[in-house]
Amino acid sequence: MKTRFRQGAILPSCLFSVLILYGVAPMPSGAGFAQQQQAKAKAQLPPLPLSPVEQAEQDGTAVHISLRDLTKLALQNNLDIAISDTNEVLYQQRVIQAYGPYDPALNIGLGAQSSRRPNTNLTNQSSAGNFNKTDFANWNFQFAQNIPTGGGITASYNSSRSDTNQAFALFSPQYNTSMSLQFTQPLNRNFRIDQTRGAIKLANLDTKLNDSQFRQTVTTTIATIQGMYWDLVGAIRDFQIKRESVDLARITLDNNSREVEIGVLAPISITEARANMASRQVDMISSRETILVAENNLRSVISPDRNAEIWHQVIVPAETADFVEYKVDLDTAIDTALKSRPELEQYGIQLEENGINYQMDRNQKKWQVDLVGTFGSVGVAGPQGFNPLTGKPLIDPNLIGGIGNANKLLFSGGFTNWFAGFNIGIPLRNRGLDAQLGQLKVQRQQLLMNRKSTEQKITVQVRNAIADLDTNKQRVETAKVAVELAQEQLTGETKRFQAGMSQNFLVLQRQQDLSTAKGTELQALVAYKKSAIALQQAMYTLLESNDFEIAKSVAR
Repeated sequence: MKTRFRQGAILPSCLFSVLILYGVAPMPSGAGFAQQQQAKAKAQLPPLPLSPVEQAEQDGTAVHISLRDLTKLALQNNLDIAISDTNEVLYQQRVIQAYGPYDPALNIGLGAQSSRRPNTNLTNQSSAGNFNKTDFANWNFQFAQNIPTGGGITASYNSSRSDTNQAFALFSPQYNTSMSLQFTQPLNRNFRIDQTRGAIKLANLDTKLNDSQFRQTVTTTIATIQGMYWDLVGAIRDFQIKRESVDLARITLDNNSREVEIGVLAPISITEARANMASRQVDMISSRETILVAENNLRSVISPDRNAEIWHQVIVPAETADFVEYKVDLDTAIDTALKSRPELEQYGIQLEENGINYQMDRNQKKWQVDLVGTFGSVGVAGPQGFNPLTGKPLIDPNLIGGIGNANKLLFSGGFTNWFAGFNIGIPLRNRGLDAQLGQLKVQRQQLLMNRKSTEQKITVQVRNAIADLDTNKQRVETAKVAVELAQEQLTGETKRFQAGMSQNFLVLQRQQDLSTAKGTELQALVAYKKSAIALQQAMYTLLESNDFEIAKSVAR
């Protein structure tokens, strides 16, 4: 006949000694014996399911990777980084495009023309009598080059041949050549800056602005990647905590079942233990899904290619969520942020662009005073002609010849021409330009105010980040103490229960409290890691501990 006791009943000391003697009641001989009994009971139970990481270790698909190596890998393969970096090539091409007006230009003109019209003038009579005919051919060359001082140089060479049946023409055919060189230099408007030089400056500033935005994108990506990394570390450890809790519940259920069989506990103890274990199993299953989600989030930033090898492997973090204090002085952090933050750098670049646009527009209000100078010469040649009455040549013998002689006279004939002067333009009124200048002044004021506002926001952000870091540090310290106390409470409650001085549901509650305390400590540790990352991001020092150049060179 089995002796039964109600749940939580305290056994008389004599009866309890008898139960110990016959092995019915547990021996209250300290924590060592209890741990041996717990290990023995655990060994008799079937193993719990493995975590995705442990399963990958057995399958050989696990990839152990450190936080720094993961950051480099993600920066090298991240699609957002690759897209942002292509903008640099785009802006470099725009700089090259801005220099386009300084490219030299060579124009060539070739043509032939023929005209035939009736003769209506005695002086234009021809050998044909009733019509004049002229055949004309030309080949012209022109070279133009703008210079960085705002002026330009133009050199041209023109040559032609004409045939006519007019009786009074001295040459037929006649070869004409001409050469000219023109130089233009602004002395007031467009002297220090013009549209071309302004566009080059703006293109270079756009490139600088894009580079700042790229580094800002990289910093944000690094913070996101490292936050995901610690999320995965936390998810893996959380699964282990949940599984340990399930393991404790299984051992308790097994012990309760044995003690119910011998009548030490009431049957309701089994129901309590089973319900408690089922609840903990649900938490363990949910934590396993959290690991898978955290892994997929990391894979998405590591490789956009779904066929990449990383999508068939399991990421195993090399770091653990151990507490490593990150120390920084508040004033130093604020000064570092105000000197390094790309947002403030970008405002500075935008102010430079505003100044260039204002300078270009104000330049157009100046008087235009351009120095213009030209120099040229001409040459002409043709066949020999004679006066039918006297038999003497009709023209200078030096002009006799073909196109070669015309070119010779171009340089040695002395048929030169030149011009020097000024082109002056006086703007009387330009309300559109005045309005544009007024808008640029307002935009400059807005940029200055926005920069001041951003400085204030950055200061607040750094202060909040340091406060969050300190708060999470205190959370870690407090949670660590809570875990130690929860462990002591569970040990004490277990001993009391084994001695018949406590109840089953209290042991289960202490087990759940320990699991919760461990989870809280883990959350505090992960939060501290992420708050340190957030502070470094606010100070803009993440790039100092990560290889920015590798990320940039690979992204191209």
